[in-house]
Amino acid sequence: MISVLACRGIGEPMQGNMCSAVTRHLDPTRFRVREVPWPASYGVVPLPMGPAFDESLRTGRELLLRMIDEDPNPVLLLGYSGGAALAGNVAAEVAAGKHPRLEVVGCGLISDPFMPNWASSAPSIWGIAGHRTIHHRLPTYWAADPTDAICCCPANSPLRTVADQTRAFSVSNLLGWGVDLVGRLQRQEWQQVAINWRDRDEVHRIYAQAGHDLEGYLRRGDHQSYALRTKPGTGVTYTTWLAGQINELGRRRS
Repeated sequence: MISVLACRGIGEPMQGNMCSAVTRHLDPTRFRVREVPWPASYGVVPLPMGPAFDESLRTGRELLLRMIDEDPNPVLLLGYSGGAALAGNVAAEVAAGKHPRLEVVGCGLISDPFMPNWASSAPSIWGIAGHRTIHHRLPTYWAADPTDAICCCPANSPLRTVADQTRAFSVSNLLGWGVDLVGRLQRQEWQQVAINWRDRDEVHRIYAQAGHDLEGYLRRGDHQSYALRTKPGTGVTYTTWLAGQINELGRRRS
């Protein structure tokens, strides 16, 4: 038996979320599903006084590591959007050997904000929050719609700067947000976005693409349609495809 620890996206309910569209297709004789009750907050979303995304990730990391440690079964990590950031970050730590006592056998990430470029459709595209590598010793499956800027953001998109500026934002801790911004500047932790301001055509193209990507996130459903849209070349939805990869991993371990 493998325990699937599912990390929901920002503001999603504990049940009936995007991860549920994957887990409902898993073989119940091989997998047991547990929801991870991490805060899943990005500042004012879903609650006006909610914790910042970075704070949610810190809280979620401690919780997820403890749940893995206490689970009697091998664990597979599953996450969507902000939950994919959490699951992927912990998976990267485990794959790097930082937690040798923990048994994590795989990872499934839907719209990972830290998806590396080698997992995307083009080398100039990766997660909006940056690039995070998970060592190949840990089987990891990325479900990434090329139109979704959260996981497939162009290298020089100004949306990257927005992501850097807001990840520590919280109405309940504005001072902490300011301290974080200054700290990031001092440590040079901002993503490098190279725009040739002398080339008006390039500037127009980059910002037009950013506007298109933002429209896709807010109105077209590019970030929310993984259970509806077909993954190219598969004939099934992204979530069904991911469930198939996880089921195959379970069969290989039997």
